[in-house]
Amino acid sequence: MTLLALAVASVTLTVPGPAAARSVPPPPDASPVMDPKRTVDYWTKSKQSEADAPEHTSGGAERRLTVPEGSRLTPDGDANGYGRMPRPYSAAAASRITGRLFFVDADGGRRSCSGSVVRSAGGLLVATAAHCVYGVSRQTGQGTWSSNIAFVPAYDGHGQSANETAPYGVWGARRAWKPQPFTGAQPWNWDSVYDLALVEVGRSGGATLQDTVGAFTPMRNQGGDYTITSLGYPSDLPYDGTRQLWCLGRTTVAPGYAQPAGQTAGRLHTVNCHLFGGNSGGPWLDRSSGMLVGVLSSGAENASPDGYTVANPLGPGSYGALVRQADPGGVYDSLSVKGAGSARRLTATVRMRGLMAAARVPVTFGLPRGVRPAPGTPCAVVRRKVTCTIAVVAPGRPERVSIPIRGAAARARFTVSVAATFLDPDPRDNTHAFSTAPGR
Repeated sequence: MTLLALAVASVTLTVPGPAAARSVPPPPDASPVMDPKRTVDYWTKSKQSEADAPEHTSGGAERRLTVPEGSRLTPDGDANGYGRMPRPYSAAAASRITGRLFFVDADGGRRSCSGSVVRSAGGLLVATAAHCVYGVSRQTGQGTWSSNIAFVPAYDGHGQSANETAPYGVWGARRAWKPQPFTGAQPWNWDSVYDLALVEVGRSGGATLQDTVGAFTPMRNQGGDYTITSLGYPSDLPYDGTRQLWCLGRTTVAPGYAQPAGQTAGRLHTVNCHLFGGNSGGPWLDRSSGMLVGVLSSGAENASPDGYTVANPLGPGSYGALVRQADPGGVYDSLSVKGAGSARRLTATVRMRGLMAAARVPVTFGLPRGVRPAPGTPCAVVRRKVTCTIAVVAPGRPERVSIPIRGAAARARFTVSVAATFLDPDPRDNTHAFSTAPGR
């Protein structure tokens, strides 16, 4: 348990209040049920080696343009910010959890993206970009789900055998989900806050994907400033999708096209990494915690003079809406709070129950008349409410925030609250009324 005292200046995003946070987004679209075994049989080693990337980054594919030298952070990274992950990919948890996603697109082309396993009750979910599982056919103009979707964790195109190329096997998809507003229309719908998807794979010999390779803990957030590690399999020239690459970046908030009503935050944006096709859907991991904060969505065209990359954060209205349908047995965003105090200090203990962490969690103390925060309190004060922000609340790791007060009598009554989202199965424990203890 840690004691936190966070300055208000570190909070750069508007946090929705309890009413807005609990608004329910529209249910996602679900693909037809697929046959995982048939998909596994389809994706032979030779077909995997032939898969190309989606063509939304196609212009000037043979030009090797760069992230400016002063913006490259990846140790031993190339001109686009990419560095090679150490082989074998089975040796490191992040490399095992990350993989290459193969699929047949709306026009019958064999394509690839990237993806990663996310913690779930069922143990079978992969997070990726929506444009990897759904697109518009250039031949018919109709929106169509991708077919033969398969995930290969720790894929290594330089393996000499099928077991080396796919050390944990090929996992065929059973179903996929995307946000309802994602239509696959180019260019703006791809480059939007809705470009996020979940894929459920079948079991392999009774084992789950999560049990086999592990999973990233998703972190509920609405964008912000992070230092991230981006992983994936870029396959546009000068890359070929055979290697797992990474990039170190620092993020800022970028507004998204097709912004949902009421959403004040944007996407995660970095100028330290240049997107290349095939990397779409790859995980962005918070460098300090190793948790998943975003899924790579888009970036500069290959013909742009300066590269950048954008990922979608895991907000309650995007990732939350998907996971509620894809993993109905899982408890995700379930915060609770308890308060305690004396005549001089109030303390709140915040816990997360379930499978998801939460970033920038506001904790609000309600003060009775005559009680005021002591000078120097590093929190926002509005009338008789004091709001502090906890950087991260992770499952199984309670966090505490404390404020000094003045003017409190013994047995004075206070409240403390945290905002609930629509994913919280019991919002009653998001508010706690308590009294100060007598004495010191």
